[in-house]
Amino acid sequence: MAMLSYSNKKLLKGILEQDQSALNYLYRKLFPRVKRMINRYGGDHDIANEIFQESIIILYRKVMAHNMNGTIMVESYIIGVCKLVWLRLYDTEIKIFTKLDAVKDETDDSYEEAVLDFLASRRKKLFYEHFERLDYTCRRLLKDFFKGMDYEKIAEKYKLGTEENARKRKYLCKETLVKSIKDDPNFSKLIGEYDEDLFEDD
Repeated sequence: MAMLSYSNKKLLKGILEQDQSALNYLYRKLFPRVKRMINRYGGDHDIANEIFQESIIILYRKVMAHNMNGTIMVESYIIGVCKLVWLRLYDTEIKIFTKLDAVKDETDDSYEEAVLDFLASRRKKLFYEHFERLDYTCRRLLKDFFKGMDYEKIAEKYKLGTEENARKRKYLCKETLVKSIKDDPNFSKLIGEYDEDLFEDD
């Protein structure tokens, strides 16, 4: 059975409306190409799928925010984002750029923005994966701290006696979280990109 054809305008509309037939069309047409590219340079099906799905989400956000140039072609944009994300995250040697076709037509800043969007998504995911591994009290205490609760109230709520004890307990919880994240092999792929301000003291 022949695959339905979509114009660029219909694809943008389909992404905006989260039309499943349009999304399925993009997946069937583009994912095999993305998978072959990532497989060729050491990636597997799962990471190819993750990058592809994230590129759709990035495009959706840009359409919603009206930040897209109307001349950008959906299919080229998705392939370009997938290439750049893979290069940025999974290969540190610049020479690999000579092995991949240059991204044509879409040479604007939206590609770099898309890569940064992907990195931000990965950083948040890594953060929350390790956050959920903390013990229950540490999770609750840090959530209260992130919400702006002062040390006096933290000391009272968690029966820590003094503000100084509350500071020490928060510090230990924070350090446990930071060590857990930095020991994760995936952290090295995001080195220099991580949101260190998440862990800054007040």
